[in-house]
Amino acid sequence: MLFKQKFLSLRYFIIIVTVILSVLSGIQISNYVETYCNASLQDGINFISSANAEETKEKKIIYWTCGMHPSVRMDKPGKCPICAMDLVPVYEKGAGMEEEGALASVELSERARKLAQVKTDVIGFRSLTKDVYTVGLIEYDERLKAVVSAWIPGRIDKLFIDFTGTEVVKGESLVWMYSPDLVSTQKEYLLALETFEKVENSPFKEVVDGTISLIDATKKRLLWWGISERQIEELARNRKIKQHTIIYAPISGIVIEKKMLEGQYVMTGEMIYTLADLSKVWMMANIYEYEMAWIKVGQEVEVTTPAYPGEAFIGTVSFIEPFLDDKTRSVKIRCDIPNRQLRLKPAMYVNARIRIPVEELEERDRTYVSGLDYVCPNHPEIKSSRPGICPEDNVPFIKKTSARLEMTAEGKTEGIGETEYEYVCPMNCYVSDKPGDCPVCGMHLEKKEMPVDETVTCICPQEWDPDTSPKSCPMCGMMLQKSITVTSPTGEKIQKYVYMCPMACMTSDKPGECPDCKRQMGRWEVREGVGMKVKKTEHRKRTIYTCPMHPEVTSDKPDNCTRCGMRLEKITQMLAIPATAVLDTGVRKIVYIDKGNGQYVGKEVILGPKAGDYYPVMEGLEEGDRVVTSANFLIDSQSQLTGGASALYGGAMEFKEEK
Repeated sequence: MLFKQKFLSLRYFIIIVTVILSVLSGIQISNYVETYCNASLQDGINFISSANAEETKEKKIIYWTCGMHPSVRMDKPGKCPICAMDLVPVYEKGAGMEEEGALASVELSERARKLAQVKTDVIGFRSLTKDVYTVGLIEYDERLKAVVSAWIPGRIDKLFIDFTGTEVVKGESLVWMYSPDLVSTQKEYLLALETFEKVENSPFKEVVDGTISLIDATKKRLLWWGISERQIEELARNRKIKQHTIIYAPISGIVIEKKMLEGQYVMTGEMIYTLADLSKVWMMANIYEYEMAWIKVGQEVEVTTPAYPGEAFIGTVSFIEPFLDDKTRSVKIRCDIPNRQLRLKPAMYVNARIRIPVEELEERDRTYVSGLDYVCPNHPEIKSSRPGICPEDNVPFIKKTSARLEMTAEGKTEGIGETEYEYVCPMNCYVSDKPGDCPVCGMHLEKKEMPVDETVTCICPQEWDPDTSPKSCPMCGMMLQKSITVTSPTGEKIQKYVYMCPMACMTSDKPGECPDCKRQMGRWEVREGVGMKVKKTEHRKRTIYTCPMHPEVTSDKPDNCTRCGMRLEKITQMLAIPATAVLDTGVRKIVYIDKGNGQYVGKEVILGPKAGDYYPVMEGLEEGDRVVTSANFLIDSQSQLTGGASALYGGAMEFKEEK
């Protein structure tokens, strides 16, 4: 018994030791796996950085900036005076940054390019179409519906159409009904005819005229009750009163509603049948608010339905409702669809596609704005409490003051109002603020611009401390920036000519590149009483002639196809870029251009609305440019690590330099 207890104790001891060893081995294995995975992940994150580490070390730091506030610039590392984040270094321009509009430049080794699987594509001209997809409902064409109603009160003795869905032809008999009023009116008509025959040769003209008036009145009553001219002539010839009248089909179509039964009495105007011509139907569809700009009356619509797979019905947009549904945020459109074979049935669900060439998109008019805060010049409803970029069209916000700014998209001023002028006598004997003649010598006053005094002021980018000499702001330590103002003859200080960064980072009295975001500054002119006017950039397009059967055959002038002899058709192509090549930051669109030998240059581009898998290029690229379509996000990440963060995103990341 004692031996058995010792054996069991030894057995339990061995089991416990085995479990402990297994647990320790599992922990060691998991630690090894975790270490290996972390190392692999870190290698994957830094493979581009490791391939270009030596190049980064050789670059010179030109200043330190905040990742969240790129307007902050310091000559040494430290904390951001606004958010207290660690400042990140911004390095000197690399190769390729000399190109106009370049925001960042990255060079990758061959190994880095293979690891990143970089793919490129050459941009060129192509036919672009925008497809708007929606679902619709087939409905009756209201213009092709008709109601068969009782023209006179009476009793329905016979219905020639017994059920709905029956097809009828215009003029076909539908209802046979008895009407006492019709019988009495026929008697009155025959009596008027007999009276006229008796008094036709009467010497009393009043009697003859009265009889003729009675005949006309009863005849008109018969016509109003649906009796035709032919039936009235037959009544006058045969002198037989008909007890019943027939109601005929007013149009050809389908009986879609039947309201009455045989033997039922009806009053004037009561509906008996409803007819509808289904040779043409309506397709009602909803278009969302953001797609409304694409839709126009007259555009072609392709309708498909699961009932007829592989077949398409072609129609046109005939009407766009002038109001928006506030619940669905959509507007309803109506399309006319031919349906001669009656295959489309009312209440049938269909799929619709509206294909619009991009060049058909109407250009929006230039917009004037006014206000006192930061607003977008093209979208006055978009406002901000600080400088920035409009998310709609990448136009910088403008701070409106008592003096209004004016600028074009090319950075040139365009006059749309009058500045301050005075009218001076050529003999210098009289000055006036209005045109006219000199009261002293009688000469005509000449218009001259009023003189102004310029003042240069250095201001803190955060608007904390203005001064008249360049120095550092005592509040935040940032370098003061130069701003030019003028003093008008009335003593009011207003801004005149200023070179302003499109990102509204800073202003300068000289043209050049913004040191914060690396964009070219545009010239802004301030004038009293003048609003801002912005010219929109146009699409880059060309016209060619191509064969519909052989698209590869093209010509720049009208000609015949060299392969089939068909006449070439005129088409419009637009400079387009693949959508995969575009990095959309929310405030601008960035593209990386392959310059060869592993060198990639990031540029901001202005693009039109997306059309399928492409964007039309409006500004920033040329035909033949090779852009990165795959791994461009990795290349952009590398530019973040080498000092391009503030250039592209305003520094949307925190990065600590290793010490």
